[in-house]
Amino acid sequence: MFQLRPGTMAMIIGARTVAGRANVGKSVELFALCQPGERLLNPVNGVMTELSADAPRPLWMVTGDVCASDGQRGFTFVRAEYLMPLLPDSRPEASRLLEVR
Repeated sequence: MFQLRPGTMAMIIGARTVAGRANVGKSVELFALCQPGERLLNPVNGVMTELSADAPRPLWMVTGDVCASDGQRGFTFVRAEYLMPLLPDSRPEASRLLEVR
């Protein structure tokens, strides 16, 4: 199974909140896996952004045409299980062979 890594592209395939559901189906770039309470420099707005210390698990900060739960555009936090990697090499071998023929 593919491991999510910063800088790779993924599609959001699920969400638990109403705000998060608006992002389902969108492609995003993975920026960083954030631990609860961790602060990082947001690549979209240049502001220090913190994942709430009471978050139940680490979440990926992703960037793209998405909206955060507080209405900010360009980034959001997503659970790892709600991200599907978008890599050309992740397709089954059979589908790659069909394209060659």
